[in-house]
Amino acid sequence: MRISAKASFLSISASFFLLTSAFGQNLEVGANVGGQFNGGLDLSTTVFHRIEVANGLNYGLTVGYLLGEHYGLEFQWNKNQAETRAQPIGGGQSIKVFNLNQNQYMANFVLHLTDREAPLRPFVFFGMGANSLDPDRSSVNSATRFAFSLGAGAKYDISKHFGLRTQLKWSPTYITTTNGGVWCDPFWGGCWNVGNSHYLHEFDITAGFTVRF
Repeated sequence: MRISAKASFLSISASFFLLTSAFGQNLEVGANVGGQFNGGLDLSTTVFHRIEVANGLNYGLTVGYLLGEHYGLEFQWNKNQAETRAQPIGGGQSIKVFNLNQNQYMANFVLHLTDREAPLRPFVFFGMGANSLDPDRSSVNSATRFAFSLGAGAKYDISKHFGLRTQLKWSPTYITTTNGGVWCDPFWGGCWNVGNSHYLHEFDITAGFTVRF
């Protein structure tokens, strides 16, 4: 039993060593937490004309791979739960209708503004992915919608393997498109229907740590 446990430990240690050697300090894993500021959506119902999603806690994980001195690719997951209130058409106080759970899954392209070995690395990023919207009310269906993100931040390396990360991110989620009327080209002629795209906007500020392998 002791020999088996020792062999298992050595096997795991060797595998971890080979894995980190293969990535060659290119893999970054991180966790973050902060605040999320949510927007609202106009509605076209007989009861409510708009919903507003409250601000709340934002937390998540990142897994990234560094490409050369300045570029990187990363997967980012963020979660937020916030109270959602509806505004009646006739006016009056808004009514809580549900808590909205949001899970964002983003593939980001990252541009670092300094060399990879610099202690302080400002960065900007662009991401595309999906946002899972899940109300905690059985009569309201959940949905997954396209989302994209723009952001910036900075990483500060405390040591070869550990660092700190802070960032700002704006991420709109596409909800639906409604009829925006008819538009006619005044120069070339012709008319066609146009749509109005509606997005649920969110802005978050987070901070956390990174581990580089």
